[in-house]
Amino acid sequence: MGSHTIGTLWARMTPGSGAQNRGSSGGGTMTPRQILMYCGATIVVTVLGLTWLMRAAAVPPGTIARSHTPQFAGRFAKIRMGGLYGTVTVRQLVNYYLQNPPKVPGGVLPARLPRIGGC
Repeated sequence: MGSHTIGTLWARMTPGSGAQNRGSSGGGTMTPRQILMYCGATIVVTVLGLTWLMRAAAVPPGTIARSHTPQFAGRFAKIRMGGLYGTVTVRQLVNYYLQNPPKVPGGVLPARLPRIGGC
């Protein structure tokens, strides 16, 4: 079939696009069979590529099942804070946040947004 760009293929497929003027397109005309083979091969390659990508990005069923079950704070791995803090547990982070809420500029608390869902 040769090396054709999508632009030249489209110009050859659309009626009234000057398909007989071969000087500007850089090649001969394509038969309807070649056009169908090119389009079919492109669709097959695209579907196979997307199938492979979807399988590569899939999450194992066991991980999905565990994600639907709430976990205790003690079951999470320790978090490395670096510097002077070292590693801390999730429980320590939550307790610190509850005892020391973040400072609000101007001392006015923002309006609380409605909770939609999540943790």
